Amino acid sequence: MGKLGKKTMKQKLKPIGKWVLVATKLGGQKTTEAGIIYTEKVTCKMVWGDVVDIGPDLTEDIKIGDKVMWDLTKNLGRGYDGKDLVHQDWIAMVER
Repeated sequence: MGKLGKKTMKQKLKPIGKWVLVATKLGGQKTTEAGIIYTEKVTCKMVWGDVVDIGPDLTEDIKIGDKVMWDLTKNLGRGYDGKDLVHQDWIAMVER
């Protein structure tokens, strides 16, 4: 393989500006009593997640480790490795 071959280290996302990196568990797999495995569909607009990292220009009172509720319809699945980049304006509630 060339220079862009396998990566040995995981790439770390670092939010910039007023963006927040949130670990959100959406959906997942469910198994019926009959053993059928299916993917659960997310039907709610607002979801909870844990703040993993914050951008340097954040103006809201949000800290790493906070639990936040944010509007999933604004993000449209722009995530990586189980984490989502969420703008501070999309966050509706903070729990410490």
